[in-house]
Amino acid sequence: MKKALLCAALVVTALGLVYSSRAARTVAAQEQITGDWSAKVTDTDQGKRLWLQMETRKLNGHSKMSSTFKLEEFSGFNPNANGNTQFAFKKEAGEMLFTGLVNDGKGVGDFRFTPNGNFINAMRGLGYDNLSSEKVFAMTLHDVTTKFVDEVKRMGFEKVSGDKLIAFRIFQVDEEFIRGMQALGYKDLSADKAIAMRVHKVDATFIKDAADLGYKNLSVDKLLAMKIHKINREFISEAKAQGFNDLSLDQLMTMRIHRINGEFIKNVQAMGYNGLPFDKLVAMKIHGIDGKFIQEMKDAGYSNLSVDELLKLKIHGVNGDYIKKMKGTN
Repeated sequence: MKKALLCAALVVTALGLVYSSRAARTVAAQEQITGDWSAKVTDTDQGKRLWLQMETRKLNGHSKMSSTFKLEEFSGFNPNANGNTQFAFKKEAGEMLFTGLVNDGKGVGDFRFTPNGNFINAMRGLGYDNLSSEKVFAMTLHDVTTKFVDEVKRMGFEKVSGDKLIAFRIFQVDEEFIRGMQALGYKDLSADKAIAMRVHKVDATFIKDAADLGYKNLSVDKLLAMKIHKINREFISEAKAQGFNDLSLDQLMTMRIHRINGEFIKNVQAMGYNGLPFDKLVAMKIHGIDGKFIQEMKDAGYSNLSVDELLKLKIHGVNGDYIKKMKGTN
């Protein structure tokens, strides 16, 4: 019995040593990241923040990044040091140690990043193998934690890439946002769609405003297109002022993309083309038929042409110069 207990104790000790050795090798295997930093304290609507820019030095090149942080995220940082300084930025994924000079809220110097081996091993247990030093560095900057990975799973995303975890943090794809979207009927958002919605600020307020304008139960793609092309209350009012009261969302986007605005419509109307249907205006705009071209045709002796005739002329490259050449007057 004693022999068995002794053997068991030796096995446990050996396993512990193997685990510790493996964790040490994991950290050692991470490529060391060092670089230069510059920073300045700025006043924002949320109070004082530290704008920080870092340029990493590596054998295979340099990279530069910048972001703004709360002052309290840095331990030992004194904006009024007016001399040598040392401070740290520590998160679950790793720690950055900054040394240099600070004067009147501005500073420059060097930094060194040390990854957290326990975090790397914990992430491996969550299915994230072989995280590069750059990835762990980014996870430190944006505070990707094992707790956040669990939160992402609760949102319904069983496994997302390390890059998407970082993007979730940057664009604030969190449980509150996902639950809000689910309450509005968007229950099966992909990670990419959730990020895109955050990037373009498609939120509950925007979705409800779109519904108030008559565009209900839109797909995520339609919502994104609506936001990207600025199909808002003001633009819809402008379209109605031009006589288009019942345009679909696709037609409104076409109107925005091809810049079918009041100026273009008035220009065409001034040449005698009133009450044109929407699709004719779109065709005219796409092919560059405007007041100038219509006048050019009139000057060449072709008045009162239909829109279809104008389109045929334009499509086949018939312009004023061509007509003059054919008549032998050029």
